[in-house]
Amino acid sequence: MKICYINPTNNIRRPIAELSEILAKEGHQVSVVFPLSADCPTKNWIANDRIGKNQITRFPVRSWYFSPLRYSFPNIVVLWRTTRKIFKENDHVHIWEYYYPLSVFPLLYALLTGNRKKVILTTDGFVGYSYQPKEPRWLTPAFKMYTQLFARFLFKIPKTMTTYGEAMLPYAKKAGVPLHKLRVIPTGIHLSRFQNISEKKVEALKAEFGIKDEKVILFVGMLTKRKGTDKVVTISSQLLDEGMNIKTLIVGDAHGENMFKKLVAEKYKDQIIFTGGRKDIPEFMRLADVLLLPSEGEGLPGVVMEAMASGLPVVATDEGCTPDLIDNGREGYRVKEGGYKMAVQKLLQDEGIEDKKKNYLLKIINFKWETITKRYKNLYIN
Repeated sequence: MKICYINPTNNIRRPIAELSEILAKEGHQVSVVFPLSADCPTKNWIANDRIGKNQITRFPVRSWYFSPLRYSFPNIVVLWRTTRKIFKENDHVHIWEYYYPLSVFPLLYALLTGNRKKVILTTDGFVGYSYQPKEPRWLTPAFKMYTQLFARFLFKIPKTMTTYGEAMLPYAKKAGVPLHKLRVIPTGIHLSRFQNISEKKVEALKAEFGIKDEKVILFVGMLTKRKGTDKVVTISSQLLDEGMNIKTLIVGDAHGENMFKKLVAEKYKDQIIFTGGRKDIPEFMRLADVLLLPSEGEGLPGVVMEAMASGLPVVATDEGCTPDLIDNGREGYRVKEGGYKMAVQKLLQDEGIEDKKKNYLLKIINFKWETITKRYKNLYIN
């Protein structure tokens, strides 16, 4: 089988990287198209490293990085040549998202050249519907207008569409997706990477950040308002004000200057720590007591899956496909705006939390890549 994945941004999406890696190891011919600009930060982005291995062919499209939108706009001539090549050489062209230029162009190419049967379109959510950005204010109505005027037309092009969770289906209907062609196929996870963790490495991390008897709150992700980085600082500060013995580790990179550091009061500089981008996420998961993800918009959040595989309780926003992962009070808490602090306190003070950790593994085992890959392969074959 010859398959090409179209990744819409410089930062390779984890599902694309891991699925490509699995299929390449099985002997399939796999390639990945993505925009490339030297100005876009990809340091410590593990998925980018993965597609450089295991005989995965890379098609970087020369692009110009526009920092206010954190997006690289592709060179249209290079994109045309690349698109023509991948459609000629592959059995399947699997496109992620419907609103990036790098995704829209091959969809239109497939329509104009009669290659629609080769195309699969995956989205992790519907902006303006499942995720409504608060800032800037014009973004949500703009996305709704784009969806109504143009994306509904794009949805008709691929032979099949997929999304990550059952929770996304009502939003798909509102966005105008032809539900007869929509399949729910989640992303997967390599469970073994988050188990059998070296205790020596965990102890080294504790020493690095001066962790002794404190409870540890962990955040992992891009440092943006959408991910709720500012909320993590606020919630942690409130808990410290109340006298809780905690440390918060905020793991991730910012696009440009990290403005969130300025939100941390001087007296809490040693308790609320920005670690920068890291690749030793499994070890961070092992030393933490709760994962906090107060984001405004998610698909099926990979960091929540990783926490569950690590036996780490989660507090996350009740949106996107998070309900497909977390049952309230079982694998953690899904909360609305304003309920994060209380949920974190509950988990940190729950004396029976160790007995509940088996729930996380029972749920997340359904998302192991061995199972999910079969569903993707069946999608390509049929």
